[in-house]
Amino acid sequence: MRRAGKKSIIGGLLALSLVLAGTGYAYWTDTLNVTTRATTGDFSMMFADLGLYAQYGNETLPSGWSVVDGIGDSGYVDDSFFMRGTSDYNKIAKDGSVDAYKERQKGYNNVDFNAELVNADWIPKNVGVYTTANTKGSDQIVLEINEMYPGYAQAFRTDVLNVGSIAAKLSSIKFEMKGLECSGAAEDMLGIALYMDGEQYSPKKIEGTRVFKLVDSLASEGDYFTVGGVHFMRLSALKKLSDREIRDVIENATILCSPATDNRMDLFLAVAMDPDAEGVYTTGSTEVMANNADADSQHKSVEVSISFLWDQFNVGKDAGKPNYLVKQNKTGKR
Repeated sequence: MRRAGKKSIIGGLLALSLVLAGTGYAYWTDTLNVTTRATTGDFSMMFADLGLYAQYGNETLPSGWSVVDGIGDSGYVDDSFFMRGTSDYNKIAKDGSVDAYKERQKGYNNVDFNAELVNADWIPKNVGVYTTANTKGSDQIVLEINEMYPGYAQAFRTDVLNVGSIAAKLSSIKFEMKGLECSGAAEDMLGIALYMDGEQYSPKKIEGTRVFKLVDSLASEGDYFTVGGVHFMRLSALKKLSDREIRDVIENATILCSPATDNRMDLFLAVAMDPDAEGVYTTGSTEVMANNADADSQHKSVEVSISFLWDQFNVGKDAGKPNYLVKQNKTGKR
Protein backbone atom coordinates (compact mmCIF):
# COMPACT_ATOMS: atom_id res chain seq x y z
CA MET A 1 0.00 0.00 0.00
CA ARG A 2 1.28 3.42 -0.83
CA ARG A 3 1.78 5.66 2.14
CA ALA A 4 0.03 9.01 2.09
CA GLY A 5 2.25 12.03 2.02
CA LYS A 6 1.73 15.27 3.86
CA LYS A 7 -0.14 16.83 0.98
CA SER A 8 -2.73 14.12 1.00
CA ILE A 9 -3.35 14.45 4.71
CA ILE A 10 -3.61 18.21 4.54
CA GLY A 11 -5.98 17.95 1.62
CA GLY A 12 -8.17 15.57 3.57
CA LEU A 13 -8.25 17.85 6.56
CA LEU A 14 -9.11 20.82 4.41
CA ALA A 15 -11.95 19.00 2.71
CA LEU A 16 -13.35 17.93 6.03
CA SER A 17 -13.08 21.45 7.32
CA LEU A 18 -15.12 22.72 4.38
CA VAL A 19 -17.97 20.28 5.07
CA LEU A 20 -18.16 21.29 8.70
CA ALA A 21 -18.01 24.95 7.80
CA GLY A 22 -20.98 24.46 5.44
CA THR A 23 -23.27 23.21 8.22
CA GLY A 24 -22.32 26.15 10.34
CA TYR A 25 -23.79 28.73 7.95
CA ALA A 26 -27.45 27.41 7.80
CA TYR A 27 -30.30 26.13 10.04
CA TRP A 28 -32.41 23.06 9.56
CA THR A 29 -36.03 23.93 8.62
CA ASP A 30 -39.37 22.16 8.29
CA THR A 31 -42.94 23.30 7.53
CA LEU A 32 -46.38 22.20 8.71
CA ASN A 33 -49.39 23.37 6.71
CA VAL A 34 -53.12 23.54 7.37
CA THR A 35 -55.27 24.13 4.30
CA THR A 36 -58.90 25.03 4.91
CA ARG A 37 -61.32 24.68 2.04
CA ALA A 38 -64.94 25.79 2.34
CA THR A 39 -67.81 26.35 -0.05
CA THR A 40 -71.22 27.88 0.57
CA GLY A 41 -74.38 25.92 -0.18
CA ASP A 42 -77.69 27.11 -1.57
CA PHE A 43 -81.14 27.61 -0.09
CA SER A 44 -83.90 26.93 -2.58
CA MET A 45 -87.55 25.83 -2.39
CA MET A 46 -89.74 25.03 -5.40
CA PHE A 47 -93.28 24.05 -6.32
CA ALA A 48 -93.53 20.97 -8.52
CA ASP A 49 -96.09 18.42 -9.66
CA LEU A 50 -98.88 21.01 -9.95
CA GLY A 51 -102.25 19.63 -10.90
CA LEU A 52 -106.00 19.77 -10.65
CA TYR A 53 -107.09 17.77 -7.61
CA ALA A 54 -106.52 14.85 -7.28
CA GLN A 55 -103.61 13.15 -8.99
CA TYR A 56 -102.90 10.08 -6.86
CA GLY A 57 -104.96 7.37 -5.20
CA ASN A 58 -103.82 8.31 -1.69
CA GLU A 59 -105.30 11.79 -2.19
CA THR A 60 -108.80 10.59 -2.96
CA LEU A 61 -111.69 9.92 -0.58
CA PRO A 62 -114.89 7.89 -0.98
CA SER A 63 -117.33 10.12 -2.89
CA GLY A 64 -114.69 12.84 -2.88
CA TRP A 65 -114.79 15.72 -5.35
CA SER A 66 -112.49 17.74 -7.55
CA VAL A 67 -115.10 20.29 -8.66
CA VAL A 68 -118.46 21.09 -7.07
CA ASP A 69 -120.61 22.59 -9.81
CA GLY A 70 -124.20 21.46 -9.15
CA ILE A 71 -124.44 19.68 -12.49
CA GLY A 72 -126.21 16.31 -12.71
CA ASP A 73 -127.59 14.20 -9.91
CA SER A 74 -124.41 14.22 -7.87
CA GLY A 75 -123.64 17.89 -8.37
CA TYR A 76 -119.88 17.32 -8.38
CA VAL A 77 -116.98 15.92 -10.41
CA ASP A 78 -115.34 12.87 -8.84
CA ASP A 79 -111.87 13.44 -7.37
CA SER A 80 -110.36 10.90 -9.80
CA PHE A 81 -111.71 12.76 -12.85
CA PHE A 82 -108.44 14.60 -13.62
CA MET A 83 -106.08 11.99 -12.15
CA ARG A 84 -102.96 11.42 -14.23
CA GLY A 85 -100.85 9.56 -11.69
CA THR A 86 -97.12 9.50 -12.36
CA SER A 87 -97.41 9.57 -16.14
CA ASP A 88 -96.34 13.20 -16.43
CA TYR A 89 -95.49 15.49 -13.52
CA ASN A 90 -95.63 18.50 -15.84
CA LYS A 91 -99.32 18.25 -16.76
CA ILE A 92 -102.13 19.60 -14.60
CA ALA A 93 -104.45 16.72 -15.59
CA LYS A 94 -104.58 13.57 -17.68
CA ASP A 95 -105.00 13.99 -21.41
CA GLY A 96 -108.54 14.85 -22.49
CA SER A 97 -109.95 15.36 -18.98
CA VAL A 98 -110.14 19.17 -19.15
CA ASP A 99 -111.92 18.96 -22.51
CA ALA A 100 -114.24 16.36 -21.00
CA TYR A 101 -115.15 18.77 -18.23
CA LYS A 102 -115.78 21.55 -20.78
CA GLU A 103 -118.23 19.20 -22.49
CA ARG A 104 -119.92 18.45 -19.16
CA GLN A 105 -120.46 22.10 -18.28
CA LYS A 106 -122.04 23.13 -21.60
CA GLY A 107 -125.31 24.91 -21.02
CA TYR A 108 -124.80 25.06 -17.24
CA ASN A 109 -121.92 27.44 -16.63
CA ASN A 110 -119.08 29.31 -18.31
CA VAL A 111 -116.45 28.69 -15.64
CA ASP A 112 -112.92 28.78 -17.00
CA PHE A 113 -109.92 27.60 -14.99
CA ASN A 114 -106.19 27.05 -15.28
CA ALA A 115 -103.19 26.18 -13.10
CA GLU A 116 -99.67 27.13 -14.13
CA LEU A 117 -96.11 27.02 -12.83
CA VAL A 118 -94.75 30.45 -13.77
CA ASN A 119 -91.50 30.31 -15.76
CA ALA A 120 -91.18 26.59 -15.06
CA ASP A 121 -87.77 24.99 -15.51
CA TRP A 122 -86.22 21.62 -14.77
CA ILE A 123 -85.55 21.14 -11.08
CA PRO A 124 -81.80 21.37 -10.28
CA LYS A 125 -81.63 18.30 -8.00
CA ASN A 126 -83.36 14.95 -7.69
CA VAL A 127 -85.88 14.65 -4.86
CA GLY A 128 -87.21 11.11 -4.69
CA VAL A 129 -89.24 10.34 -7.82
CA TYR A 130 -88.86 13.93 -9.00
CA THR A 131 -85.70 14.09 -11.10
CA THR A 132 -83.87 16.67 -13.18
CA ALA A 133 -85.02 14.76 -16.25
CA ASN A 134 -88.73 14.36 -15.58
CA THR A 135 -89.92 17.28 -13.43
CA LYS A 136 -90.20 21.02 -13.87
CA GLY A 137 -90.61 23.39 -10.96
CA SER A 138 -91.08 27.05 -10.10
CA ASP A 139 -91.25 29.38 -7.13
CA GLN A 140 -94.60 30.77 -8.26
CA ILE A 141 -98.00 29.30 -9.12
CA VAL A 142 -100.92 31.12 -10.71
CA LEU A 143 -104.40 29.62 -10.33
CA GLU A 144 -107.26 31.17 -12.26
CA ILE A 145 -110.98 30.55 -11.89
CA ASN A 146 -113.28 32.82 -13.85
CA GLU A 147 -117.08 33.16 -13.91
CA MET A 148 -117.64 31.49 -10.52
CA TYR A 149 -121.10 31.40 -8.98
CA PRO A 150 -122.56 30.65 -5.51
CA GLY A 151 -122.06 27.00 -4.61
CA TYR A 152 -119.11 26.45 -6.99
CA ALA A 153 -115.82 25.05 -5.64
CA GLN A 154 -112.63 23.77 -7.25
CA ALA A 155 -109.50 22.18 -5.77
CA PHE A 156 -105.84 22.03 -6.78
CA ARG A 157 -102.72 20.26 -5.50
CA THR A 158 -98.93 20.66 -5.69
CA ASP A 159 -95.78 19.44 -4.01
CA VAL A 160 -93.19 21.61 -2.28
CA LEU A 161 -89.59 20.47 -2.79
CA ASN A 162 -86.33 21.42 -1.15
CA VAL A 163 -83.82 21.57 -4.02
CA GLY A 164 -81.14 23.30 -1.96
CA SER A 165 -78.35 21.90 0.19
CA ILE A 166 -79.71 22.81 3.62
CA ALA A 167 -82.90 21.85 5.44
CA ALA A 168 -85.62 24.49 5.61
CA LYS A 169 -88.57 25.20 7.83
CA LEU A 170 -91.80 26.95 6.99
CA SER A 171 -91.89 30.00 9.24
CA SER A 172 -95.06 31.76 8.07
CA ILE A 173 -97.68 32.12 5.35
CA LYS A 174 -98.72 35.53 4.13
CA PHE A 175 -102.11 36.20 2.54
CA GLU A 176 -102.49 39.35 0.49
CA MET A 177 -105.44 40.61 -1.57
CA LYS A 178 -104.22 42.31 -4.73
CA GLY A 179 -106.26 44.42 -7.11
CA LEU A 180 -109.23 44.05 -4.83
CA GLU A 181 -112.35 44.98 -6.77
CA CYS A 182 -114.70 43.06 -4.55
CA SER A 183 -115.88 44.19 -1.16
CA GLY A 184 -118.80 43.56 1.13
CA ALA A 185 -120.85 40.62 -0.09
CA ALA A 186 -118.30 39.34 -2.64
CA GLU A 187 -115.48 39.43 -0.10
CA ASP A 188 -117.63 37.52 2.36
CA MET A 189 -118.80 34.96 -0.18
CA LEU A 190 -115.45 34.00 -1.72
CA GLY A 191 -113.34 31.65 0.37
CA ILE A 192 -110.19 29.53 0.46
CA ALA A 193 -109.40 26.12 1.94
CA LEU A 194 -105.73 25.27 2.45
CA TYR A 195 -104.10 22.19 3.94
CA MET A 196 -100.40 21.32 4.04
CA ASP A 197 -98.78 18.11 5.23
CA GLY A 198 -95.38 16.47 5.08
CA GLU A 199 -94.40 13.17 3.53
CA GLN A 200 -91.28 11.07 3.10
CA TYR A 201 -90.75 7.71 1.42
CA SER A 202 -87.02 7.35 1.83
CA PRO A 203 -85.12 6.49 3.91
CA LYS A 204 -88.13 6.02 6.21
CA LYS A 205 -91.72 6.15 5.03
CA ILE A 206 -93.63 8.98 6.71
CA GLU A 207 -97.04 10.19 5.52
CA GLY A 208 -99.58 12.74 6.62
CA THR A 209 -97.52 14.77 9.09
CA ARG A 210 -99.63 17.85 9.73
CA VAL A 211 -98.03 21.18 8.88
CA PHE A 212 -100.86 23.70 8.46
CA LYS A 213 -104.68 23.64 8.58
CA LEU A 214 -106.15 27.02 7.65
CA VAL A 215 -109.75 26.84 8.84
CA ASP A 216 -109.34 24.55 11.84
CA SER A 217 -106.43 26.61 13.20
CA LEU A 218 -107.49 30.16 12.41
CA ALA A 219 -111.20 30.52 11.65
CA SER A 220 -113.83 31.46 14.21
CA GLU A 221 -117.55 30.80 13.89
CA GLY A 222 -118.90 32.86 11.00
CA ASP A 223 -115.47 33.15 9.35
CA TYR A 224 -116.14 30.20 7.04
CA PHE A 225 -118.80 28.51 4.94
CA THR A 226 -119.19 24.94 3.67
CA VAL A 227 -119.24 23.53 0.14
CA GLY A 228 -118.99 19.80 -0.51
CA GLY A 229 -118.30 19.11 3.16
CA VAL A 230 -115.19 21.35 3.12
CA HIS A 231 -114.89 24.53 5.19
CA PHE A 232 -113.72 27.62 3.31
CA MET A 233 -112.37 30.67 5.10
CA ARG A 234 -113.95 33.88 3.84
CA LEU A 235 -111.62 36.41 2.23
CA SER A 236 -112.98 39.02 4.62
CA ALA A 237 -111.74 36.90 7.55
CA LEU A 238 -108.47 36.02 5.82
CA LYS A 239 -107.60 39.72 5.56
CA LYS A 240 -107.78 40.11 9.33
CA LEU A 241 -105.22 37.43 10.19
CA SER A 242 -102.00 38.66 11.77
CA ASP A 243 -98.54 37.28 11.00
CA ARG A 244 -98.23 36.18 14.62
CA GLU A 245 -101.49 34.20 14.51
CA ILE A 246 -100.34 32.34 11.41
CA ARG A 247 -96.82 31.61 12.70
CA ASP A 248 -98.15 30.24 15.96
CA VAL A 249 -100.20 27.47 14.33
CA ILE A 250 -97.59 26.15 11.88
CA GLU A 251 -96.13 22.85 13.12
CA ASN A 252 -93.86 20.02 11.99
CA ALA A 253 -92.68 22.40 9.31
CA THR A 254 -89.11 21.26 8.64
CA ILE A 255 -88.44 19.96 5.14
CA LEU A 256 -85.16 18.09 4.79
CA CYS A 257 -82.79 18.53 1.88
CA SER A 258 -82.05 16.13 -0.95
CA PRO A 259 -80.32 13.85 -1.77
CA ALA A 260 -80.22 12.39 1.73
CA THR A 261 -84.01 12.19 1.79
CA ASP A 262 -87.04 12.69 -0.45
CA ASN A 263 -88.79 14.60 2.33
CA ARG A 264 -91.29 17.05 0.81
CA MET A 265 -94.66 18.64 1.47
CA ASP A 266 -98.08 18.29 -0.14
CA LEU A 267 -100.15 21.42 -0.58
CA PHE A 268 -103.90 21.26 -1.22
CA LEU A 269 -105.81 24.42 -2.08
CA ALA A 270 -109.41 25.05 -3.07
CA VAL A 271 -111.44 28.13 -3.93
CA ALA A 272 -115.21 28.37 -3.51
CA MET A 273 -118.19 30.71 -3.40
CA ASP A 274 -120.73 30.53 -0.58
CA PRO A 275 -124.04 28.98 -1.74
CA ASP A 276 -125.80 31.49 0.56
CA ALA A 277 -129.22 29.88 0.22
CA GLU A 278 -130.23 31.73 3.41
CA GLY A 279 -129.79 35.07 1.71
CA VAL A 280 -127.24 36.51 4.14
CA TYR A 281 -125.26 38.19 1.37
CA THR A 282 -127.61 37.80 -1.61
CA THR A 283 -131.35 37.47 -2.07
CA GLY A 284 -130.85 33.73 -1.38
CA SER A 285 -133.18 31.00 -2.66
CA THR A 286 -136.78 31.64 -3.67
CA GLU A 287 -137.80 30.05 -0.39
CA VAL A 288 -136.05 32.86 1.47
CA MET A 289 -136.00 35.90 -0.85
CA ALA A 290 -134.05 38.20 1.46
CA ASN A 291 -133.87 41.90 0.69
CA ASN A 292 -130.14 41.87 -0.07
CA ALA A 293 -128.84 42.82 -3.49
CA ASP A 294 -127.41 40.08 -5.74
CA ALA A 295 -125.52 42.78 -7.64
CA ASP A 296 -123.19 43.23 -4.65
CA SER A 297 -121.47 39.93 -5.44
CA GLN A 298 -121.65 39.93 -9.24
CA HIS A 299 -118.98 41.11 -11.75
CA LYS A 300 -116.30 41.26 -9.05
CA SER A 301 -112.69 40.13 -9.18
CA VAL A 302 -109.90 39.54 -6.73
CA GLU A 303 -106.34 38.22 -6.80
CA VAL A 304 -105.24 36.40 -3.66
CA SER A 305 -101.49 36.11 -3.24
CA ILE A 306 -100.27 33.40 -0.85
CA SER A 307 -96.58 33.55 0.06
CA PHE A 308 -94.87 30.70 1.91
CA LEU A 309 -91.96 32.09 3.92
CA TRP A 310 -89.01 29.75 4.58
CA ASP A 311 -86.09 29.97 7.00
CA GLN A 312 -83.01 27.85 7.49
CA PHE A 313 -83.91 24.99 9.82
CA ASN A 314 -81.46 26.34 12.44
CA VAL A 315 -82.59 29.97 12.48
CA GLY A 316 -82.58 31.38 15.98
CA LYS A 317 -80.46 28.57 17.37
CA ASP A 318 -77.02 29.17 18.89
CA ALA A 319 -74.95 26.94 21.14
CA GLY A 320 -75.28 28.05 24.75
CA LYS A 321 -71.76 27.12 25.86
CA PRO A 322 -68.43 27.97 24.19
CA ASN A 323 -65.53 25.64 23.48
CA TYR A 324 -61.84 26.23 24.11
CA LEU A 325 -61.69 28.76 21.29
CA VAL A 326 -63.38 31.27 23.56
CA LYS A 327 -59.83 32.09 24.67
CA GLN A 328 -59.24 33.87 21.35
CA ASN A 329 -62.32 36.07 21.66
CA LYS A 330 -62.03 39.84 21.63
CA THR A 331 -61.64 41.08 25.20
CA GLY A 332 -60.50 44.67 24.73
CA LYS A 333 -57.21 43.94 26.45
CA ARG A 334 -53.81 43.56 24.84
